Amino acid sequence: MRSGQIFHKMFFRPTWISFSVLACAYLAKGQDSSFQKTDRGMDIHVGTAEVELAVATPTAFRLSISYQGKPVASPSTFLAPETKTDNTTWQVVHQDALVGISSAAGKLLIDPQTGQWTLEDAQGGTLIPLSDMGKPGTEPGPKKTQVPGIDLPLAWKPGSPIQVYGSGNGSPTLLQSDGDTHLANGIAVLPYYWSPNGYAVLAVTANDNLPASWTAADQSSLTWHFPGTSADLYLMPAATLKAAAQADTQLTGFSPVPPRWTLGYIQSRYGWTDRAYVEDTLNQFRTLKIPVDAFIIDFEWYTPQNDYKVPAIGESGFSDFGWNPGLFPDPATQLASYRKQGLHFVGIRKPRIANSETLAFLREKGWMPEIDPAAKPSYHQRDANWPNADFRAWYAEQSQPLLKTGGIGGWWNDEGESSFTNYYYWNEAEVDAFNAVQPDQRFWSLNRSFSPGVQRWGAASWTGDIRSTWAFFQRTPTDLLNWGLAGMPYTACDIGGFLPEAPGGETTPEMLSRWMEAGVFFPIMRTHSDKKVTAHFPWLFGPDAQVAMTKAIDLRYRLIPYYYSLAYETHETGVPMMRPLIMEFPNDPKVADLSDQWMMGSGLMAAPVMQQGATTRSVYLPQDRWFPFESTAAMDGNQTITATAKLDEIPVYVRAGTILPLGPIVQSTDEMPGGPLDLQIYPGKDATFTFVEDDGESTQYLKGAFRKTTFTWNDATRELSWTSEGSYTGSHAFTQMNVTLFDPSGKKSLTAPLDPTGSVHIPSA
Repeated sequence: MRSGQIFHKMFFRPTWISFSVLACAYLAKGQDSSFQKTDRGMDIHVGTAEVELAVATPTAFRLSISYQGKPVASPSTFLAPETKTDNTTWQVVHQDALVGISSAAGKLLIDPQTGQWTLEDAQGGTLIPLSDMGKPGTEPGPKKTQVPGIDLPLAWKPGSPIQVYGSGNGSPTLLQSDGDTHLANGIAVLPYYWSPNGYAVLAVTANDNLPASWTAADQSSLTWHFPGTSADLYLMPAATLKAAAQADTQLTGFSPVPPRWTLGYIQSRYGWTDRAYVEDTLNQFRTLKIPVDAFIIDFEWYTPQNDYKVPAIGESGFSDFGWNPGLFPDPATQLASYRKQGLHFVGIRKPRIANSETLAFLREKGWMPEIDPAAKPSYHQRDANWPNADFRAWYAEQSQPLLKTGGIGGWWNDEGESSFTNYYYWNEAEVDAFNAVQPDQRFWSLNRSFSPGVQRWGAASWTGDIRSTWAFFQRTPTDLLNWGLAGMPYTACDIGGFLPEAPGGETTPEMLSRWMEAGVFFPIMRTHSDKKVTAHFPWLFGPDAQVAMTKAIDLRYRLIPYYYSLAYETHETGVPMMRPLIMEFPNDPKVADLSDQWMMGSGLMAAPVMQQGATTRSVYLPQDRWFPFESTAAMDGNQTITATAKLDEIPVYVRAGTILPLGPIVQSTDEMPGGPLDLQIYPGKDATFTFVEDDGESTQYLKGAFRKTTFTWNDATRELSWTSEGSYTGSHAFTQMNVTLFDPSGKKSLTAPLDPTGSVHIPSA
């Protein structure tokens, strides 16, 4: 992830199958069907193809095609293990000349004579018009050779442009019209999308490292390109983006609840020089009362020099699994001390090995590719063979002594885009090591890209080596929103930019302040910088910027009770906490491609200033009633307003009918609760919110060790009531609360104990 590194395409397209979406007339009635029933659907012979229509989950069908024997659903890292054992109720149906299967989600139908197929929703509405089965084809492969594949064409609803959501961040907009699947530095374009026509689709090939992609030649059809001689298309009727997120997560797997500290402020940099520098920086945070929960440290935590110039055979004595004595002369004592001060350590990891003796051993075992003498010299010649289970077991074993040191909160995985599945298998090895040493603790990693299913491990992703420019800043929310729609709910960026726009350039105090303010409303708030520039520490950019950044970080910590509860919602439903407005307001065309303001959950809308020199910005309020954060000045929606924001101010709005749980300002999440819960009610409608607490670190929440308090606001009677469930009663649980009603006639407040059940009435006068 360093300066000078290029973006890499992660695969060639050797063989393809393409599903074209073609507008076709319905077939004549009266054709008999011929099929063989299977455990999950039916097999049908169509020309030279064998086709299976099957249920995958309660919200997804699978259309499988094979040109070499009967279709068998391809095993895939993309799919959650439970997908293979799901017991969805379904039945065979006949509809005119078509035969197919029906479930509560809808119908998947096919004409056994022609192979044309269609997808319907549960009400019988057509989501995908009759589409051709497709045919084998060829595509350019490695070294410009022609290799076999299958082109399967998808019909599009007439009059509806081919624009989709959720394929990833290959486009600078929310609406996308290209599915060129690949991974690169901070880029993830996935074989998935949601169509405004009312369905989502995930494509799975026989080889995850040769994923499918799609193109749209015109506005009547798009074509899925599958490498190989078989194809699996998972089809999910979903009327909204929120329904699509839930259906896709049922297929690819639910994210665990992350450690609570990952929702605090994270300070990263390349260029921590020595132990004194690390500890002086921590002391500055604590002395200046600027909250922080983690330091992320680059190469220097384990090696004095990076490995970019290490030859393909490696370098004798290079430390791949040790501690750099310059920073960590006594790692166990140091990390224990940092943890007592509320700080977690996260270290960078690379997908390769640099020690020559280790490389020789791995190549002798056949666990790493041999050196290609004809290849251009590159550190990628030392990339590990992550799909190899024996190598992963070895890697996990080498990592365990590091974890036994204690105090390692997680890993920062960088430069793994040379294969589409690298991050998946890399995280699997890290999880195995983590579970061997501390099995009751939650795993967390931050990765420079991702593929479907990586979220199951507890992985997060960041947008790579971006530059310190307003343009990169302005694109960041779009990238994070696109990743959230693609199935990666926990996303981050290098706040302030990693690299300067030009040699010798610096992030300005204004840019860093505004970027930090936007970061309050990112799933992960993480600042980063290269060693050649001023570290992005708040106190190094002048008093005005320090005040602005401290206020932003303070607000982040106040929001943690809300964000942590949203993390539980993501864990249970798959809906990300950071949402484009179109996810919450699906019928408003004005927000279809709006991404410079967004929702956190369903009730909080952020509209940070992201223009250089600006102290105002326009803000669109969707149809509803809206309150400026912590204000009683309610405003009608369906209008655009002008918001004013000085350098230390952020335009933030709360939707009527929102219950917002906030905490006091603490210096790290270890200090929570740190006082009473601040429960804010924004009236105008009835409201509910489930506030969740647990120990923040262990996996005991999976066994019921949480407390879920469901608050209910009755707007007519002005009564707040609540009930609780779960067994958690630990030290991080709130016991008191201050309830504030932001009534347009005047703010009302009262205090109450946070008992398992209760109610309070807030009088109008």
